[in-house]
Amino acid sequence: MAKKFAFLLVRDFTLSPLSLFIDTLRLAGDEGDRSRRIEFDWEIVGERGLPIRASCGVELLPTRAMGNPEDFDNVVVVGGLLDTNRKLSSEKEAFLLRAAEKGVPLTALCTGSFVLARYGLLDGYSAAVSWFHIKDFRAEFPDVNAHADSLYSVDRSRATCAGGTGAADLAGYFVSQFIGQKAAEKAAKILVLDRIRSSRDVQPVGDLFPAAASRAVKRALLLMESNLQETLSVAEIAARQNCSRRQLERLFGAELGIGPMAAYLALRVHYAKSLLEGSDLAIGEIAYRCGFPNAGHFSRVFRQQTGITPTHLRHPNRVLANDVAKERSLDTAR
Repeated sequence: MAKKFAFLLVRDFTLSPLSLFIDTLRLAGDEGDRSRRIEFDWEIVGERGLPIRASCGVELLPTRAMGNPEDFDNVVVVGGLLDTNRKLSSEKEAFLLRAAEKGVPLTALCTGSFVLARYGLLDGYSAAVSWFHIKDFRAEFPDVNAHADSLYSVDRSRATCAGGTGAADLAGYFVSQFIGQKAAEKAAKILVLDRIRSSRDVQPVGDLFPAAASRAVKRALLLMESNLQETLSVAEIAARQNCSRRQLERLFGAELGIGPMAAYLALRVHYAKSLLEGSDLAIGEIAYRCGFPNAGHFSRVFRQQTGITPTHLRHPNRVLANDVAKERSLDTAR
């Protein structure tokens, strides 16, 4: 009997994880590329006749009205744009909560992890979250063991995925579990994916260190990005990579030309810069979020790293006016 997946889509969901996940099931579940639903079946569950808009503007109609979640082997929540108004409808919410109550396994693609976490359905579980959203996720859901150092995570009856092409990898995991590795490899080849990635594969690192090549350095950088507020020691980061501190330092030097702590500081300053430019948070609050003991220390380090103060970055015109006023007062004194 075919394994059945129910998909719950939030408003402004991300289309690519949905399509990659379904296409992996489609290609793996039949011979060749005939798209028969022999090994896998799926439905988009929702209010019949009401289209669901993706973040790219494409609209999809549900293929099945609300029913019993027990009819499915897995319920998949597909997230999208993060906004407090983009939640599940009351009918979809009831469907999801009943699925959890009945012990139906739950999966979250992209920011679907935020949806599960808001209902407490990830409390006590490990969850893979995109490096782009990990800080917000941890701040909002401290009871979830969230991490950004893998493409996806499967923890008992909960599966989570950072999004993007990682959805194909997570679907490949389910294919391997249900009908075998060869079927998963076949789907990946037809989708022109170079290989099937596992939960041990890391997410791509942000653009601050494009030269990072080894798995140990990439995972170390993601751990750093995930722990900016409370700084991890290099020894602890190395231990999580199953290597010594000296070995990790050698890898950082060879690939990035700097040590782990220098890279850690660069990440903290980089994040602080983004908060200064894109938020109204007080400088003291930004210092705290980026792991600096106080605003004064933060300002000194920030100036050493960037050549300007946090205040100058946020209010360049105001600082310039103050400098002009000081120069005029000096001229008057002369």
